Amino acid sequence: MVELAEGVFSTTCAFCDAPLVDEESVREPVDRVVSFDIPRDRAGRLLESFLAGKWLAPEKLRKSARPEELRQVFVPFYAYDAVVRTGFKCKVGIYWYRTETYTTTVNGKTVVRTRQVRETEWHSLGGTHARRWFDHLVSASRGLPEKEANELEPFDLGRSHAWAGALTAGVEAELPTVEHEEAKSVAAKELATLEKQVIAREHLPGNTHSNLTSTSDIHLERMRLVLLPVWTAVYQGPKGAVRILVNGQTGEVVGDIPKSWWKIGCLASFILTMIGIAIAVATSIAGIAALIAEFS
Repeated sequence: MVELAEGVFSTTCAFCDAPLVDEESVREPVDRVVSFDIPRDRAGRLLESFLAGKWLAPEKLRKSARPEELRQVFVPFYAYDAVVRTGFKCKVGIYWYRTETYTTTVNGKTVVRTRQVRETEWHSLGGTHARRWFDHLVSASRGLPEKEANELEPFDLGRSHAWAGALTAGVEAELPTVEHEEAKSVAAKELATLEKQVIAREHLPGNTHSNLTSTSDIHLERMRLVLLPVWTAVYQGPKGAVRILVNGQTGEVVGDIPKSWWKIGCLASFILTMIGIAIAVATSIAGIAALIAEFS
């Protein structure tokens, strides 16, 4: 008998490499599963490209990406449908232009010219907005903090499959470890923020706005547990483990990569050296120009 690690209900047998799924340990029903569209080799190349672009990172870390070390995981998320009704207040600005006359010197002569100057007329505005949201995702895994999960998104649930144990067989799949009430609170806060962004971006008249405040009434209509594909890699950085994630559906790569202070110091020294050279060259040119003028 092979025992699965705590918090995992699907994996591969370490002895015979056979896929294992313990469906009885799934305490709440899984609704949908998003398959891995990004195979290991491509995920490895995306990881290498990501690290290659972080040229201020320690060299050991930049060259440590190895596809064979990628870990394939189905991570649990809660997906919410919701209706959000929002009241808002703000100042909206409307641009208008006036013609301004000014004087300037051209070839030693004073001339009069005109230019267009933009002004803003401000008006108070208040209103309401309602929107239905679908498939808003909240991480159900303690191992994947919500901030990191947001960076890894989006996932297209329209291409997901109805749950079946065979879909996760042979791949590590985690059980949810975030309580429902906590996830609901996170969803409500995020939807209120998104609603405010939508109002600012799409529904305010005028040319600009300021002091936008909003209050949202959020009704979470439905919640589903979905399993989403993530490639994970952990490397040792100068101050501990560094984790990098690859979205198994889109190929998006995220990770908080440390910087090498040695490289930063070298870059600062190079910039200061170049500034010093530029100043020296400018001073030399000015001296030569003054010398020429003296003998002219």
